[in-house]
Amino acid sequence: MIITWLTGGLGNQMFQYAAGLALAQRRRTVLKLDVSWFREDPAFEAHNAYALSCFNLTEQFATQEEIDRLRGVQLTRTERWALAAARALRFNQYVRRHDLPGRPHQPPTFAYYPEFAELPDDTYLLGMFQSEKFFAPVADTLRLHFSFRYPAQPAVAALAERIRRGPSAAIHFRRGDYVRNATFNRQIGVIGPDYYARAVRLLRERSPDAKLYIFSDDIEAVAREFHPPGPHEFVRCVRPWHAFDKIRLMSLCDHLAIANSTFSWWAAWLNPSPDKLVLAPDPWFHGTERDGRDVVPAAWTRLATQR
Repeated sequence: MIITWLTGGLGNQMFQYAAGLALAQRRRTVLKLDVSWFREDPAFEAHNAYALSCFNLTEQFATQEEIDRLRGVQLTRTERWALAAARALRFNQYVRRHDLPGRPHQPPTFAYYPEFAELPDDTYLLGMFQSEKFFAPVADTLRLHFSFRYPAQPAVAALAERIRRGPSAAIHFRRGDYVRNATFNRQIGVIGPDYYARAVRLLRERSPDAKLYIFSDDIEAVAREFHPPGPHEFVRCVRPWHAFDKIRLMSLCDHLAIANSTFSWWAAWLNPSPDKLVLAPDPWFHGTERDGRDVVPAAWTRLATQR
């Protein structure tokens, strides 16, 4: 059994699931999900809920007993004393229940590392795993798992049909918590307008007649600031749209200019076309706390950014 600890929003959860699935399949075992992190926390805004139920994957949730066995249990001083006494008195049932050193694994770096593939069965994964290198061996299976479980609502289906008629290109702006959350702003940062101006030029060079479909978590602010030449549309979500509808729609576009967001990263990856142009910001992270060199796949085009 492999257990992966899910945290963050939909894009982060997809990376964590993907890494867990790759390791589980390599070890010929089952993947289970630990969703105990999710809670009401204003700092994480929309990122405090389990979100993978929108996909065609078979969810198996780990029990608390399974989590304790693989992750291990941190004992207080009193509990450690009681455990030592139980060993001395040969209270074996008590010892087995509480002596759970576990096998948690936390990545030594944010970048890909080959040792990941050699992790044993009964590993508990704690990390982001934001690189396709972690799950490349199961990419075809993962595309099936990340197909959408629910049919599109009428308004979404109508827009999807317009996008399919093409030519089309998606442009994603990440604002929201990247602006409001001081930690996210410092570590990740908001992409500046120069990146998007150059992205539009490259998209127009590749597909001069493409209509630009512009997505954002703060679309009204973007509409006030961003005025690209040529045909374009600001995608305004209305109820009963869901967050995953944006991924669904962006993935249908012929080409994409993504933000430094796992949300649009997955939209680009789920587009199976070998002819797509994907533009991604470089560096991915604003700060130096995370090594982002493996986040952007080699087949995509990196554009230097100014924060």
